[in-house]
Amino acid sequence: MKTWKHKILPTVLAGTLTLTFGTAVSAKENNNGHGHGHGQGNGNGNDHKANGKGNSYPVKVEDFSDLKKHWAEATVKIMMDKSIINGYPDHTFRPNKPVTQLEALTMVINLLTQNKDLLTVGDDYTGKDVPDWAQNSVKLALINHIVDDKDFQPNKPATRMFVIKLLVNALGSEFDENSDDNLYFGDISKLSSDEKAYLSFALLQSLVEGYGDKTFKPNKPVTRAEMAVFVNRLLGKIGNIDLGSNVKGTIAKIDKEDEELTIGSKTYEVADDVVVKLDGKSSSFDSLDVGMKIELVLKNNKIQTIYAYTTDEEVAFKVEKISDGKLGGSFQEAVKTGSRISNSTPDLSNETLSISLNGKAFKSIDLEDIDGSEDDGDEVAAELEAVIGDALDDNSRVNVSYEGDKDRFVFETDNSPTDVVPSIKFTGSALDKLGLDTSVDKGSLKNSSVAESWKITVKSNATFDSTYAVKVKDDHINETVTVKVEDNDTAKEIAKKIVDALQENEEIDSAYDLNVKDQVITLTAKDSGEDLDVEIGITKK
Repeated sequence: MKTWKHKILPTVLAGTLTLTFGTAVSAKENNNGHGHGHGQGNGNGNDHKANGKGNSYPVKVEDFSDLKKHWAEATVKIMMDKSIINGYPDHTFRPNKPVTQLEALTMVINLLTQNKDLLTVGDDYTGKDVPDWAQNSVKLALINHIVDDKDFQPNKPATRMFVIKLLVNALGSEFDENSDDNLYFGDISKLSSDEKAYLSFALLQSLVEGYGDKTFKPNKPVTRAEMAVFVNRLLGKIGNIDLGSNVKGTIAKIDKEDEELTIGSKTYEVADDVVVKLDGKSSSFDSLDVGMKIELVLKNNKIQTIYAYTTDEEVAFKVEKISDGKLGGSFQEAVKTGSRISNSTPDLSNETLSISLNGKAFKSIDLEDIDGSEDDGDEVAAELEAVIGDALDDNSRVNVSYEGDKDRFVFETDNSPTDVVPSIKFTGSALDKLGLDTSVDKGSLKNSSVAESWKITVKSNATFDSTYAVKVKDDHINETVTVKVEDNDTAKEIAKKIVDALQENEEIDSAYDLNVKDQVITLTAKDSGEDLDVEIGITKK
């Protein structure tokens, strides 16, 4: 058998795995941990829409036409009563639709935040496109090690293996030595040793079961009904464990003789087996100093875990050139590539979308017939191309394709006049569902002038008050602006402050077009066709 030890995951669990856990969901109700359907699922967060993108809908489980006599009906009711998952506004629950990784993660975070305040100090998530409503859930999951950034693909279906990792990480457990004595499945030979360890522990804790044919199906997408069962099992495990509490602040006094620590005006006793992390590395109680920022995990009014920081990290920036101010080559059409979206076909029937080619007036696109009933992204792309052609009165001007390996739509102008720089721009409520934004994407003319452009990315939040100098130098100007950053400013807020400061400088504002989207700032020279030898630097004052 596998020997497991408890990992002290801040505020998620402070006990050990030898505690008595809650009863697992019955085999009759949980259908052995596997449902029957496929599709796109959803999770909802606090004040989020039932499909994970807005406000919750006050629909009772008994009102769902597609849940009556369903094998997971009772479990879904439990999860809905606890606002961990919700239904759709059309009075359906859609139990057989798969959840995305983002939706599965959100449900787990919903459960944990209802039981305990999680660690909150850390960087915002910047790896992939995540809607605003889910940003905080993803941040909490990363900070508290519920999910690994490199394994997280928000819009991909959540597989059984992915969900198992979420559940085990939420329990705050890790293994001392590997053993797969309890793994008898015939379809797991390609799993890594770590994945097998996760699976073995999940089986030991009755978080998951296999199929009757002695397979586990690790890559099978998890449906909404199945996810409700998984999260309910997790609730049963966590519900009987003392999760402790969190205290954040600055060390005011250290009594090493009596092993006490004072944060602000309150003094806490330190447990004999306290775990100390200093700047993320294992350390000791003796290494702490007055004035350090600190976060404590308490259990039974004693400090079990200490996270201390000797220095505040400065805000991280990345500056990179996008294009040189040189003559372009051959004629190129404009290409607008969308960001990754859900792999389910979007319902655009109640959305709006308008298109502008080459800077001309916007044309409204009729999306009424694109209602989500299409078989796949390719069919949606074909229908989009047709309705765009109708809007433009020319079916040969815009080509639309769907890149299935990247879950994104691509729009490209075609048959454009060769004396005008091709450009394409969209507006409307359908942008999010298509992975689009309102920016203009341009092609180029043969030997046309290209404006030099640069990008500044703010890569972290502020952890203390500070002032930064942003310098913009080229062949014509040499200007520096000052940006004041406050403790807890997000990367997005810092980017906005930088743009505001640059725009207030007349020399910079007259020489460059300045745009900001989230934490990314773009500077584009207003004079095209000139290599300006631009230098951009950001330093702490």
